[in-house]
Amino acid sequence: GRLSRCINDSDTMIGVLKDVFKYQDAQICRLRDDRHDMMPTKQNILASFRWLTQGASVGDELFLHYSGHGGRQKDTNGDEQSGFDDTLIPCDFQSAGQIVDDDLYAHLVQGLPRGCKLWVMLDCCHSGTALDLPYKLVVSSDGHGVRIVKAPSRRPGPNSEADVIMISGCQDDQTSADVQAGSLGSATAAGAMTTAFKNCITPTVTCHDLILNMRAFLKKNGFAQVPQLSSEQFLKLDTSFVRYGDKTDAANAAAAPLPMSPLANHPTASLAAMQPPHAVVPPISQLAAAAAGLHGAVLPQQPASARPPVVRRRRAVTVGINYIGMPCELSGCINDSHTFVELLTNCFGFNVADIRQLRDDHPQGMPTRRNITTALRWLVTGASEGDHLFFHYSGHGSQQDDRDGDEMDGKDETLVPCDYQSSGMMSDDEMRSILVKGLPKGVRLTVIMDCCHSGTALDLPYKVVSDGSALTVKKKAPERMPIASEADIVLLSGCMDNQTSADAGVGLAGNTTSAGAMTTSFRIAISKNQAASYKTLLTDMRTFLVTEGFKQVPQLSSEQFLDLEVPFMPEAQAPGPSPPVALRPPVRKALSIGINYLSLPANQGRLSGCINDSATMIDLLKSVFHFQDSQITQLRDDRHDMMPTKQNMLAAFRWLTHGAAAGDEMFLHYSGHGGRQKDTNGDEESGMDDTLIPCDFQTAGQIADDDLYSILVKSLPRGCKLWVMLDCCHSGTALDLPYKVFVSGNGKSVRCTKQRSRHDVPPAEADVIMISGCEDTQTSADVQGGSMGVSRAAGAMTTAFKHCLTPTVSCIDLLLNMRRFLKQNRYEQVPQMSSERFLKLDSPFVSYSGGAPLGSPPATANGHAASAPLHSGAAGGELDARISSLQQQIQEMRIHHHGSMSHQGTPYASPLRLPHHGHAHHGHHGVHGGLGSPGTPNHWGSHSAPYSPPMGGHHGFH
Repeated sequence: GRLSRCINDSDTMIGVLKDVFKYQDAQICRLRDDRHDMMPTKQNILASFRWLTQGASVGDELFLHYSGHGGRQKDTNGDEQSGFDDTLIPCDFQSAGQIVDDDLYAHLVQGLPRGCKLWVMLDCCHSGTALDLPYKLVVSSDGHGVRIVKAPSRRPGPNSEADVIMISGCQDDQTSADVQAGSLGSATAAGAMTTAFKNCITPTVTCHDLILNMRAFLKKNGFAQVPQLSSEQFLKLDTSFVRYGDKTDAANAAAAPLPMSPLANHPTASLAAMQPPHAVVPPISQLAAAAAGLHGAVLPQQPASARPPVVRRRRAVTVGINYIGMPCELSGCINDSHTFVELLTNCFGFNVADIRQLRDDHPQGMPTRRNITTALRWLVTGASEGDHLFFHYSGHGSQQDDRDGDEMDGKDETLVPCDYQSSGMMSDDEMRSILVKGLPKGVRLTVIMDCCHSGTALDLPYKVVSDGSALTVKKKAPERMPIASEADIVLLSGCMDNQTSADAGVGLAGNTTSAGAMTTSFRIAISKNQAASYKTLLTDMRTFLVTEGFKQVPQLSSEQFLDLEVPFMPEAQAPGPSPPVALRPPVRKALSIGINYLSLPANQGRLSGCINDSATMIDLLKSVFHFQDSQITQLRDDRHDMMPTKQNMLAAFRWLTHGAAAGDEMFLHYSGHGGRQKDTNGDEESGMDDTLIPCDFQTAGQIADDDLYSILVKSLPRGCKLWVMLDCCHSGTALDLPYKVFVSGNGKSVRCTKQRSRHDVPPAEADVIMISGCEDTQTSADVQGGSMGVSRAAGAMTTAFKHCLTPTVSCIDLLLNMRRFLKQNRYEQVPQMSSERFLKLDSPFVSYSGGAPLGSPPATANGHAASAPLHSGAAGGELDARISSLQQQIQEMRIHHHGSMSHQGTPYASPLRLPHHGHAHHGHHGVHGGLGSPGTPNHWGSHSAPYSPPMGGHHGFH
């Protein structure tokens, strides 16, 4: 079974990829079984397939070559006419098995979007229909006639819309042969099919000629195998194989022509030309981690110079209307349009051919209502992830009666075309319908409106407001929320809805011609710093206008919750790292800790609700987050085999995050005492470290926030996710995470602000979200059984979390609802939310940042669901002696008691019920200082009494 040519085939194909297809070294990943760090095991092959196609989008180009054994095995799902599945044979097939064609299609083809391209070359036996693609080339017996035939689909579900072309070495019932060294001009052993491909491929050869030439080459040299050509879409046989699919964007070609005014006399200014798509830029992979058994490793990132840019395609529409010869004539709007053309082309990489300009001093580009509508439709047609669309308008803005009840002031904002007297104005509802509705996720739309009454001209749900000391983000009331879009949409408008936008005359801020004041302020601010953040840009614009005596206040609104610290223009953002690719399926782990301190005397620190909280949280983990029993570990001090000692808690924390990789999801819940002790390393402004209190705190001491961060967060890789829920006193900043959510006094606006980092290490790149029961200076209270609808004692924060959590509730709504729930029930504690990275507060808390599909437990590398026991390993394969001893004890307990720390065979307590009636609150969860040494805890948290909650310019046309 040993072959001699397949590694040579890989060398040959890499040469062809670089010489003919123009791939770069940094874009090619390779597996070969003469290198221990590139072994083509089944696990590594499947991981590489996922890496190849993960995140594919319009314009991407992917290529797969395989040379090795091909096999057949019995079809188990009835989708093969022959009754046999075609297979690829990994190097560890004897232990891991083969890779069947159903898996190949699922990994390589099924999720590919329209507009991307995948070539597949399989030099192996029985490979004719190894991807089960629906279209197949059929050649007449004389070799002169060819046709593409579509076979009836035997696969459930829709086909992919991508261009997928496969050349396989032979028919399903044939074998693929070797070429020995010295024959057919080959210096080394090689596959006959790969040799034929190398001899026949040219940059311009058509699909038709390539396959016929390969067949003729093999037949001429005495080989019986007949290479096959198949595809996912109907194959245009007269098209170049190498450049297949390189054509003008269909949507762009179909866009209705619109007369445009010339831009800098550019000959193609009126064409909707688009930038060419960028090839996928994968890293060189040596897969050393997988070969060494480090299943949590990820493929190395591509170098920054090789990554695709932040923006894939740019388009812009700019409209300047002076209303020439009309009573409402203006003077600066056409100049404003020129200003934005210059900024977009000179500063932000837009091509002049991708900009459409409407201006009423040019009869071929008149900004009539019809032309504006057509231009805006062109702007968004065919938009896909990575595109940046830009719309600028300078002219009159106005208002008219709101007809659908979505405006608080009863007025729709409008744009005023040059033919408004006969055709009418364009309302914000109409603009939203054209520009926003239907835009896909990942598209950026930037809108700048220098006109009156433009503050909420697109009815976007989020608005940036000032609370007197900082900029915060305010969300519209639910009853006025428009139908949401997943696109990234930002509106910068010249003034508030009830204001007018003014002109800036010649001489102001270097203006040589008349211009809009808002446009001038934008030009000054963005020219000073092209990478200006939302916050800086808005602040500088407002400062400029106030300094120059203008009353208008520019407004910033958005479709998504904004990180005000990132650059306003996407082109100014540094290219982001490549999406991380795990070498194994995602893993889910959860840890819940409930400590009632049963070793303490009653009324001297013993609690009653924490173990119940743990049972409640486990129920939520299973019913809402869809964790499985085997993925959950519990520590509780009423079970001798689950004791939450300091040693066991630290070991459980290490288990939770050990080996974490992209796609993994982890969850930590703690209910018990929280304390404070003196800060020893000077990283706390208050001088106190926040702590968790294990059940053996009197002898073992507390667990400080520095240790929590080091074990739980510090080493987490990009692409994984950790939720942390701390129902204890003094827990507000218990992980010292850099981002914190602040809510205004009236509860109507919020901001996620980065605080001073108190760790001498770079921040982790994982998504870490913590909800804590109270502020650092507060205590967390108990709910006694029979009050607030709970049948047993519980923590107030855990009760609020259970009451407010749904599968779709956003992060900000969850936090606000929890605070409201506690306040309504007369609790003073204020739950806090913080994160390791900027928190998208409008994203669902449960499914934040994607992750594993809910309802389906992810498998580990060996195909089994992630299990909870602590003996799953440790960093570097070593644990200290205490943890090793603990693991041995746990294993012995499992054997003797038929239980486990993952609840296998152990029923949970029934979930809490929360009808709304009554309340009672008693101090709990709070310990302050002095718990590192023996003695009775003092200064327990207590709940106190309820508290009280705290036209003078131009552009105006009304």
